[in-house]
Amino acid sequence: MPYLKKVNINNNDYYYLFHTVRDGDKFRKLSKYIGKEKPDEKELEKLRKDFLKEIHKLPEEKKEEVKKPNVVAILQDLQEEKGFLSREDMIKISKEMGIPGVDISGVATFYSQFRQTKPGKYKISMCTGTACHVKNSGALLSYLEELLGIKAGQTTKDEKITLEFVNCIGACAKAPAMMINNTVYGELDKKKVKKIVESLK
Repeated sequence: MPYLKKVNINNNDYYYLFHTVRDGDKFRKLSKYIGKEKPDEKELEKLRKDFLKEIHKLPEEKKEEVKKPNVVAILQDLQEEKGFLSREDMIKISKEMGIPGVDISGVATFYSQFRQTKPGKYKISMCTGTACHVKNSGALLSYLEELLGIKAGQTTKDEKITLEFVNCIGACAKAPAMMINNTVYGELDKKKVKKIVESLK
């Protein structure tokens, strides 16, 4: 029967269901992320039954994948809190959850949403969606890389500015546009971009 376990990371509690299944001559531990709140007995019973059904419905070669969404969820929560995923935090998750570190690292590097370096004070997100793309946002992104001396996905040496590109920021009417932290800047050209960057420095 799946058992409930509380995992504490950075003074935050996360609840998981764990269950061991036979894999040939070996045993493998599967886990399912429940949430930050401990379920009551009635809810826990239902969660256990649902987890078992989920496992039993999967072919043997797919059972390993049950844990992957759990890793994604915990990494998402951690990055939302800290802004990035440190090596120390990933090692702790690996130990607490009993999942090989290579699997944790694999998820963190596979999904582009995860960042493993500390972001700068200002995060510049250049939109590369259709509306912005047709108005030359790609050239503006290259210009930003030139101004800052970094490539998209990197942070300046003084750890002040992080540059990235995103598919859409929802400011199509102001294309080409970019976002700095939570502020949108639209109808951009090189002159405006340079002035904005200089104001950050």
